[in-house]
Amino acid sequence: MKDKSYVDIIRERLERWLSETNLAAGSRLPSERELCELLDTRRMTLRQVLLELEVASIIFRKNRSGWFIAPKRFIYNPKAQSSFNAEARAQGRLPFWGYLEEELCEAPPSSVVKAFSENTSSYLITGWCGLDGHKVFYHESYIDADFAPDFVNKINNQSFAEVWEREFSQFLSIKSMVFKPVKIPDQACKELGVAPNSFVILVEKHRATREKRVVQVDFEYWRLESVELYIKDE
Repeated sequence: MKDKSYVDIIRERLERWLSETNLAAGSRLPSERELCELLDTRRMTLRQVLLELEVASIIFRKNRSGWFIAPKRFIYNPKAQSSFNAEARAQGRLPFWGYLEEELCEAPPSSVVKAFSENTSSYLITGWCGLDGHKVFYHESYIDADFAPDFVNKINNQSFAEVWEREFSQFLSIKSMVFKPVKIPDQACKELGVAPNSFVILVEKHRATREKRVVQVDFEYWRLESVELYIKDE
């Protein structure tokens, strides 16, 4: 049997302490200095252990705020027809969200230009969504402004799905999706409190009408520890 490394030993000590203290999700851990004293280890070793536990979704870090106990992961089916809010409540979670920008976009990304009809103008709506008091993803959403005029003025803190249904009698489906790890953009970093240059999961979704016209493109940047992705046809 392979001997345990010093990092493994310190990780076991920290995991034992976490189990014994049974901190609630969202609770803040002691400072790194206090943890070093508690575990009788050096800062470099402790940070390696903390990063391993972050990858395992046991803890998460908020930039300049410290380390916290991670809530359970959100089970996310990107193909689901129901909204994030409905999916969260179905899992016994408390969703909350906020919008940041709601404006006409003069220079959308090339992938959005290709997805929309030729010479279509676009609205850009940015914001974030959270669960149980913890922000889990930042989004940039582009709306076909010619197909859905005045969309941004109809939101009034509704979900996009509600606006499409109530204001435009549309039930959008997912036409295509892309998943990939990326370095977190500056604005997402600021809103989610993730350390600069951290990796997040990007989910790019193209939503279309029954006639297969793409009218919404979403870029969702998810914290790694907050989500478990799966695909299931409904």
